[in-house]
Amino acid sequence: MSTPLEKFQDLLRELFQFDCADLDFGIYRIMNHKRDVIERFFVANLPNAVAEELEKGAAAEQVQSEKKLQEIRKQIGESFGHAAIDTDGNLAEMFHNTPLGKSYFELMAKSAGGQGQEALEAAIFNHLYAFFSRYYQDGDFISKRRYSKRHRYAIPYNGEEVHLHWANSDQYYVKTGEHFQNYAFKSRRVTVEFMLNAADVEKDNVKGDKRYFVPCNETPTWDEESRRLAISFEYRPLTSQEKITYGNSNQQDNIINKAVSEIPSRLNHSSEATAALMAERRKKSDGKSVSFFEHHLLQY
Repeated sequence: MSTPLEKFQDLLRELFQFDCADLDFGIYRIMNHKRDVIERFFVANLPNAVAEELEKGAAAEQVQSEKKLQEIRKQIGESFGHAAIDTDGNLAEMFHNTPLGKSYFELMAKSAGGQGQEALEAAIFNHLYAFFSRYYQDGDFISKRRYSKRHRYAIPYNGEEVHLHWANSDQYYVKTGEHFQNYAFKSRRVTVEFMLNAADVEKDNVKGDKRYFVPCNETPTWDEESRRLAISFEYRPLTSQEKITYGNSNQQDNIINKAVSEIPSRLNHSSEATAALMAERRKKSDGKSVSFFEHHLLQY
């Protein structure tokens, strides 16, 4: 079972899209460059900062009182026997006036309602997780609704006759609805990887032309030693010529059909790579057979 810190760290890895580490363009290249710094922050710096703050002020006194109380409990057990304190923390009456008994009651009073350092750290990371998880879901930033028993909404209001309010009024961000990753499959002991080299996405909620996954014109890269074939793609609107080529309907299907027929022909220098692409015929939902390459293009 994950600790509160590990749970919060996993959320941060999702927020910073660590699962897209294999992409090397645009914002992903910047994130990859800073990935070690970000990882070091929430794996080492953040827990250390929380621990340091708990060693200051009232929190420090609370933590120290709890530590001393545990030490006194241990000493009482060693001196008077473990039965001297019951499971509810009550000290046997015969030991009340002993020096250890008096110290025990004094520390009990100081730490009343207090928590140890581990419990305080867990509470802090649980609060951090709850806060950040309210504003992120499935690759996008949103404002999740929270409801209390008494008040369903909290809206700032100064007595205006008409007051317009929206849930994310104080939030400013760049929308990142698309979630990209490279894709790989194996065929005849050859690894075929679809590499995304560039992505042109909509910015600031401004709607533009529809985007498609389009194969790059460059020849796929074949590595004989690692038996790896890399095919490059772009995610972008179609050019004027491509709109004519792919027609006005079913453009992505037409792009895939053209790629299936053209890309293997560029691999004449490697019959092994070509065989890997065209091997294992699969059946589509309509019962027609497709090559292994086309099957995975449809998945991509």
